[in-house]
Amino acid sequence: MKQKFLFSMFVACIGFTSVAVAQKANTIFGGNVIIGAPLGDLRNDYRSVVGIEGLAGFGVGQNVYLTGTLGFQSYAPESFNPYGKITMVPLKAGVRFYPVNNFFLTGNAGLGLIRDETIDARESRFAYDIGAGLSFSIFNASVHYDGWQKKNTNGGSNSVLLKLGIAIR
Repeated sequence: MKQKFLFSMFVACIGFTSVAVAQKANTIFGGNVIIGAPLGDLRNDYRSVVGIEGLAGFGVGQNVYLTGTLGFQSYAPESFNPYGKITMVPLKAGVRFYPVNNFFLTGNAGLGLIRDETIDARESRFAYDIGAGLSFSIFNASVHYDGWQKKNTNGGSNSVLLKLGIAIR
């Protein structure tokens, strides 16, 4: 059931992007490879995070884009961690702003479908990120503060992520 949901979300994102491309020439799309380090309490039990993501969006101003992202992240556990690896499928919507030609600011919020090795199905959490980056032609590099809401305790699980990829606009 979850796979059908994820597939339908992917198809909807592709369809949304196609409509946006047909309606406006001012679009953005691309993808990133993600590497990072957990922060705070999450750092005590997990040593790194890796992943990928795709993004698509359309311009609402000369240098402002509304974007949607779909990705996959994997948190590598420390050897003593009883919960094992955490995987997350983030589905987020946000804004990317280019105040100058080669520099951008971005923020996203949405849903993270999270699973560790002790649960059978993915559980949804509020997920968000904020970041800044540099673009060189179609290539970009950015640093993001990424987080998702914990379920049974207060606060969130946070990471610093380095995203390397492309963005065609």
